[in-house]
Amino acid sequence: MKKTPLLCLSILLLPICSVAIGQKTPTPASERNPLFVQSNIEKAWKTAVLQKKPILVMFTSDHCKFCEKMLTETYGHPLIKQMLTQRTETVLAHAKEYRDLTKKLGIRGYPTTLLISPKGEVLDLMQGYVAPKAFAERVKPLLAGPNVQTMAAATPNTSKAVER
Repeated sequence: MKKTPLLCLSILLLPICSVAIGQKTPTPASERNPLFVQSNIEKAWKTAVLQKKPILVMFTSDHCKFCEKMLTETYGHPLIKQMLTQRTETVLAHAKEYRDLTKKLGIRGYPTTLLISPKGEVLDLMQGYVAPKAFAERVKPLLAGPNVQTMAAATPNTSKAVER
């Protein structure tokens, strides 16, 4: 008789256990979006400074639908990937791992994206989901860099001659 409750319990738990065993572990967002190549902010920062590139950090949190949307739509967009891959060091940072830093930066919502120059200046802070077009319009001018600005200043402006 004592075996009956144990048998009933095992029969009840069997479907639950088999579902749990058959489930796949979720793939980390950084693996789903290969744009984010660095594993942590410290490594990304060292590389950014050495290569004199800005660092782009996207802070994310658990169960954040807008984080997933931004990873898929914005950072998954081919032109955004191309722009960031060539000109920045990127890292996907989970808020749990950087509690002190998110508090210091005043980050309250996710996703939050920071673009920081290799000199440590915050170039842009974007809180919440940003669509690909809006993202490109905000970030592209910031990634132009001093070399592009110097070249533009050295090039004569011919538009005044056309206007006359």
